[in-house]
Amino acid sequence: MKAYLLVLSFVFAALVLVPLVWYFRAANIAALAIGLWLSLTNIIYAVDALIWAGDDNIKASIWCDISTLFIIGSHLALPAACLCICIHLERLASFSQTSAFVVKQQRIWLECTMCFGLPVLYTVVQSIVQPPRYILFKGFGCRPVTVPSILSIFLVWVPPLILAIATITYAGIARWHFVAHGVQFARDSGQLSSSSLTCNLYIRLIGMAILEVVLSMAMTALRVWYTLTPGLVSVGESWRNFGGDHADAMTERVRVLLLVEWASIVVQSALFFGLFALRMDFIHHIIGQVRGAPEVFKGRFLVDSST
Repeated sequence: MKAYLLVLSFVFAALVLVPLVWYFRAANIAALAIGLWLSLTNIIYAVDALIWAGDDNIKASIWCDISTLFIIGSHLALPAACLCICIHLERLASFSQTSAFVVKQQRIWLECTMCFGLPVLYTVVQSIVQPPRYILFKGFGCRPVTVPSILSIFLVWVPPLILAIATITYAGIARWHFVAHGVQFARDSGQLSSSSLTCNLYIRLIGMAILEVVLSMAMTALRVWYTLTPGLVSVGESWRNFGGDHADAMTERVRVLLLVEWASIVVQSALFFGLFALRMDFIHHIIGQVRGAPEVFKGRFLVDSST
């Protein structure tokens, strides 16, 4: 299974970058952030699996220090980006958002802050309850560690859950507005350019945001269960190994947890790319490229033959 995940991680690390050009042109920073964070996390998991394929020796410490920070940031960045998408969709369906330049700029700054600024702050805050810098697992590499304490519950696990609950709430409100104003929304979107947000894409964006955030919630709950199973410790006791790093025993429960966490990132990546791949303009573009390939090859062959 690790071999399959390794290959899929590299594949989807590249595939989730494909839609980013379209999202950048549409100034959809939240969707852009999802693609970047998913690609980065896939690369980290795959590279870790290659480096520590046969041992759990402490090596590549700088890589572990950096990669674990990005892993921590992704735990908050993904639900934050999904929340931004649902907020934007709710405003569109309720017609409370205009096309003014100032409003668009405000949305861009909000999404940049939520998708990149908050994760940076989150990683700094988590360092308070992360005395060991990371833990190494044979076959999986380095992962961030969280001390099982009351402080960890509020600083590490509550923020992603709040963002996830807010995302589902906004998604429900956006769907209600869409049902109430569906005819008007369809008429207005049909009068705009072909690159605008259509009803089909609107529904799929809501579905993608909900599925992404549900998977994030499930993984957060799984991490909470695993971390709190041994019992709570005091903050003073948790800081005894501050700044350290060590290898941990690979039990069957740990192995299953790491595999599920890795697989969830691959599934989230597949959902993100699948949403974009089902767009009709993208499908027509691919069909056009496939149909044009024989003509291009034929033209090159004639040129080569003439020379």
